[in-house]
Amino acid sequence: MHVRRGDTDAWRLDTASGSYFVKGYFATTGGQFNGEDLTDQLAVAMAFEGRALEAGVDMPTPIMPIDPLLGWVVRIEDRLFRVYEWVEHRPSEDVSGWLGRTMMQVHQLQPIGQAGLPKWWRQAVQSPATWEGWFAKARNQNASWAGLGRDSLPHILAVSARIEELCDVAPDLVTTHGDFKTHNIVMSPTGPVLVDWDSVRTDSAALEAARVAYLFGADQLNRILTAYAEAGGELGWPGPDLFLSVTRNHIQVLAEHIQVSLGESPAARWMGDQATIETAIATKLRDLPSTIDHLRNLAATVSN
Repeated sequence: MHVRRGDTDAWRLDTASGSYFVKGYFATTGGQFNGEDLTDQLAVAMAFEGRALEAGVDMPTPIMPIDPLLGWVVRIEDRLFRVYEWVEHRPSEDVSGWLGRTMMQVHQLQPIGQAGLPKWWRQAVQSPATWEGWFAKARNQNASWAGLGRDSLPHILAVSARIEELCDVAPDLVTTHGDFKTHNIVMSPTGPVLVDWDSVRTDSAALEAARVAYLFGADQLNRILTAYAEAGGELGWPGPDLFLSVTRNHIQVLAEHIQVSLGESPAARWMGDQATIETAIATKLRDLPSTIDHLRNLAATVSN
């Protein structure tokens, strides 16, 4: 039974020996964070996944194929697949404390021991000339969002400059799961489990923890970060930049949408149709100044 289509396909496979979760990767999927190819990414991800299994992180155990291509991955025709035992879901509950503790447990597995942020952070940073060129092109093409660029540009450039500064000095680089989101936390009969380890990457521990807490919403944010800190996590060093990873994601997605709108790149699967893209650009441009202010105020509140 097909259960999900997104960056990967997923099925439930019921057999005489039990039920299984089958994940199928698209051949066009690249390295994402590690290397150029999908197998480069999976090699790094599976090595870290194995380390997490050994450390007792709450997660499902992958099933080893009879004839593996790499780790737990098998190739069937032109696609790669992985299999886990199926986890029977139960009603969701508040995972705030568990999530904070689990993030800290994952962040302790493989600290990098050097200052700076990984290269993928810089994907959000474009030069002033690039942004100005995009807005000029938008005006020439009469794009629906062209008039919103003037007020947003100073904020975009200020965020970009701050990212560049932290890329050299962030002190807490770690290897991490990379995709702590609601759909990757499954409520098993024995409690929450963390699934989908394909996005393993390096990141700032504090900045990832803050972004994850923000994504889970205002009701859970403080509980997640409190549990993270009580488990030994350090959140103090970023100060007003605690939620900079949220802002970084805003401007990177904005840039990707703009390039599609202007005909400079094809749309990714997750973007939707052209009207949706145009609306997303306008909304992000309009909301960016207030979003930045809100995140800085939120960082001050968390610190207090």
